[in-house]
Amino acid sequence: MFVRPKLLVIDDEPDVLVLVERILLEENYQVKTAETAEEALKLLDEELPTVVIADINLPGMNGLDFFKLVRGKHPQIPFVFLSGLTDEFDKVLGLELGAEDYITKPFSVREFKARVKVVLRRLSQMSENREFSVEDDGRVDLTIDTLKRQVFVQDQEVNLTKKEFDILVLLASRPGQVFTREHILDVIWHDDSSVSDRTVDVHIGRLREKINVHPDHPPYIETVRGVGYRCNTGIVVKVIAD
Repeated sequence: MFVRPKLLVIDDEPDVLVLVERILLEENYQVKTAETAEEALKLLDEELPTVVIADINLPGMNGLDFFKLVRGKHPQIPFVFLSGLTDEFDKVLGLELGAEDYITKPFSVREFKARVKVVLRRLSQMSENREFSVEDDGRVDLTIDTLKRQVFVQDQEVNLTKKEFDILVLLASRPGQVFTREHILDVIWHDDSSVSDRTVDVHIGRLREKINVHPDHPPYIETVRGVGYRCNTGIVVKVIAD
């Protein structure tokens, strides 16, 4: 059964918002729009979208801060930045934070459609791969319930602190992808200047102790020396998000 993707678009320019909504509706997507990040947060409380498309230069809370806030709570939601900021630094920053794509204004309608389709296709493939790995031999190593904030290691519940849970959800959202300590600090602790790279290492160490209940098994969280951490692709993770 085909499920129409739900896209949330945030842009403070009414003309752009109308144009983007029309383009996406032509592709038979479900679309909700907002002119500010604060308005978008209320829509997120009502229903989680498949993809968020957000301008960076928003009044009030800007797009990058909005991204960090949402990614900390819902790391499974892909982001596409849509912005008139063409500086390379802004593009690199947006992508390094974990956005799927960065589209600059003005844009080609055809290119815009194509790039949104690529993000949706990638998301669909990730979902299919995860479902296959779970059903292949019936094995589930790690279950994460993002709504109840519960974690089970081979059916045994483990108690995590808020930060430990948020770190685990972040890493598990993209198995195999390396997350730098700076990225983890940015997403989990936001702009708290009182924490350091060592804080991440300590929380990762405690998290490992709790979820690696079988010492003979490979680590669920791997260290990439000199870079950061990643979720082991050899484990089967089941995420319950609704």
